[in-house]
Amino acid sequence: MEKFLQALSYLLPTGFAWPRDPDSTLMRMLRGVAGSFDELHRYTEECVRQWQPATTVTRLAEWEEATDLPDTCFGVDQSEATRRKLLLARLRGPELAYTDSSPAAPGAIAAICATLGYTVTVAYNTPFRVGLNRVGDRLGALDGILYVRVAVTSEPFRVGLNRVGDRLVLLAQDLAPLECYLKRIVPARYQINVSYAT
Repeated sequence: MEKFLQALSYLLPTGFAWPRDPDSTLMRMLRGVAGSFDELHRYTEECVRQWQPATTVTRLAEWEEATDLPDTCFGVDQSEATRRKLLLARLRGPELAYTDSSPAAPGAIAAICATLGYTVTVAYNTPFRVGLNRVGDRLGALDGILYVRVAVTSEPFRVGLNRVGDRLVLLAQDLAPLECYLKRIVPARYQINVSYAT
């Protein structure tokens, strides 16, 4: 506010009728006008922040409506951080190794999962080819299955600590939303096998 007050006082003419004393009626009136300018300036900055998807709070629902979110794979009860992450992933798209990356390329799938907050390794079986493969490489057939291994922290079942009915392995992240999302974006000719690696 002080900068607005200083700018307004510099616009005043000089002379006895235009006192610069902070307690004068003129300067108190200018302080009120400067406060209004400062309030308008802060409001404008906040409006700009609300229309940017990375910083919005009040306009998040409008951004989601424009981008066909919330995603059904991730459920309806999402935290604000998850909603914003999905919004930015939808708007930016994955950062692929090259511009014509196929959505079935392992690097493209890993990039898509990284934007959603998952660390994955993606592979698919290819037939062994003499001249391309070396001794010791896996023999395989092109079976149309994409193997997605998600790195998660897990907690195994412990006798004495856990009870009957508890899961044998408790994962830190639920893999069902990721599997649902990948089934929707990967071409239909591929099956997806999502597993976890600790």
